[in-house]
Amino acid sequence: MSTAPHAIHQWSGPRSMSTASMYSWDARADCTCVDEPLYAHYLRECPAVYRPYRAELLAANPSDGASVVRDVLLARRETPLVFFKHIVKQALNLDMSWAGAPGLRHVILVRHPLRMLVSFGTSTDWLPPEKATLDELSLPQLAAMHAKLSELCERPPVVVDADDLASNPEGTLRALCRALDVPYSPAMLAWQAGPKACDGMWAPHWYESVRRSTGWSGQATTKAYRTLAPPSFAVLRAALPFFDYLRSFALAPLDAAAGGGRSSGDGGGGDGTVVDHGVPRPIAPEPRNLDLLVWVGAPGKGGLVPRELAKVSVFDSAVQGGDAVWEGLRVYRGKVFKFERHLRRLYDSAKALNFQNVHSPAQVREAVLQTLAANGMRDGAHIRLTLTRGVKTTSSMNPLFNAYGCTLIVLAEWKPVVGVATYDNAAGVSLVTAANRRNPPSCIDSKIHHNNLINNILPKIQANLAGAADALMLDLDGFVAETNATNVFVVKDGRLLTPSADACLPGVTREAVMALGRDVLGVEVIERRVSLAEFHTADEVFTTGTMGELTPVVLIDGRKIGDGAPGALTRRLQAAFAKLTDEDSPEHAPLPDFE
Repeated sequence: MSTAPHAIHQWSGPRSMSTASMYSWDARADCTCVDEPLYAHYLRECPAVYRPYRAELLAANPSDGASVVRDVLLARRETPLVFFKHIVKQALNLDMSWAGAPGLRHVILVRHPLRMLVSFGTSTDWLPPEKATLDELSLPQLAAMHAKLSELCERPPVVVDADDLASNPEGTLRALCRALDVPYSPAMLAWQAGPKACDGMWAPHWYESVRRSTGWSGQATTKAYRTLAPPSFAVLRAALPFFDYLRSFALAPLDAAAGGGRSSGDGGGGDGTVVDHGVPRPIAPEPRNLDLLVWVGAPGKGGLVPRELAKVSVFDSAVQGGDAVWEGLRVYRGKVFKFERHLRRLYDSAKALNFQNVHSPAQVREAVLQTLAANGMRDGAHIRLTLTRGVKTTSSMNPLFNAYGCTLIVLAEWKPVVGVATYDNAAGVSLVTAANRRNPPSCIDSKIHHNNLINNILPKIQANLAGAADALMLDLDGFVAETNATNVFVVKDGRLLTPSADACLPGVTREAVMALGRDVLGVEVIERRVSLAEFHTADEVFTTGTMGELTPVVLIDGRKIGDGAPGALTRRLQAAFAKLTDEDSPEHAPLPDFE
């Protein structure tokens, strides 16, 4: 059960509109504000740090951190609420065990480091732009504080993007108050110009512009168009991962006009506790996929990163032109199924596209094993293995501008076959015939398992609009090729038919099913052109693919297939395939023990 706090602690770096935030809380009649109570502690811990008011501050304020915690941070006030504004680096060497005390709430205020960097040198002549170091921005310390508070406190700290406060103050403050169990007050939107009783004695050196303000209006754009000093580029590069991590937890502003619902166009939950800020906190059908490690990188330079930080360059060939190849892999009971077969196809596709500086097979295997081990995945997992032509030196379709080697992405997720949204392998699915045709080899050969998938996505949109699982795609001559995502089979008079691999991908699961039908079940398997009418009048139809395995099809274009239920041969093949996934084979990659 939520209870209202009596103290709110806001942690930020400099130039993050933290003073405006304090003025916003100070405008409430029920709140007392305290400005940077750990400042003197910080200066005592860092004797080399220069501040022109250093001696005066140390003389006027307690500098023993433990005493500040006891006598200031945990002290009760006359007002129902007390708001503490903290600069996070001022908690240096401070025992933070007090932070989990009942009645305390914590807020982390972040701002894009570019906006912070361009503000240096504008309000003081003793802190010029070249002094704007990564330590000065305090984003690593904020990330560490977020982790520490998440560990210590019953509920994690609330993260707020300062630019949201400036661009949508009411929606963001409503979301913040809701997340803190505090009633929202319209008084937080504006304040009187001039000094405040809560200002620290250092305010004349720092607060000139915010003291002239009377509210949130204009706070975000004050210095938005300043040029970044060249020495600051290195700091920006170092700071962005910390900012992206923190922003992934940021509140989504609420829509004030809708009575506190989520802001139009914003992601996240309607309670204002989830984000949509460029690097959203993920929404996953499988909860275990909320926290994943993804392998990304060029040969010899890759590694594992959290899913919200997994990304490729805007200069990567996959972004520039869909210039990449991929494989889907399944993990069954300690084995990567048909790994070597998939790996051969990956390299065949890369060779057909003339990729250069490709990761070695050993590097790909190692990246896959590291990813599975780091995520603890031994069963019920699916891997999207992607190899792009790599990062370009300039925006272009020309492969001559690829100078850095290929980019490898190993994205492993928990995806047990039972529960995969598209594929109902028990009851079966419906298909519709797509309006657009499958690419022939004269346009782009489907034997190249490439990422240029718009030819597949358009039929999938059509299937979605028709309420079907997938769309059946024809070749240019009107014969069935495959669905937008899977290979297809027809059962007729006890025989197994599948379209020849002219305008379709010769899938690994397709290959395995053909062998099972022929060699294990003794069924005649025919690979030839198959017409749409043969699908409409089939005894049984099923699809095959790594993601969904064997999926019965019970309806095509409104026509019932067979008796409208999964057929007997489909069921036998499903059972045979399940046994195959348990077999030991050189084609499978057994996983080592994970520590």
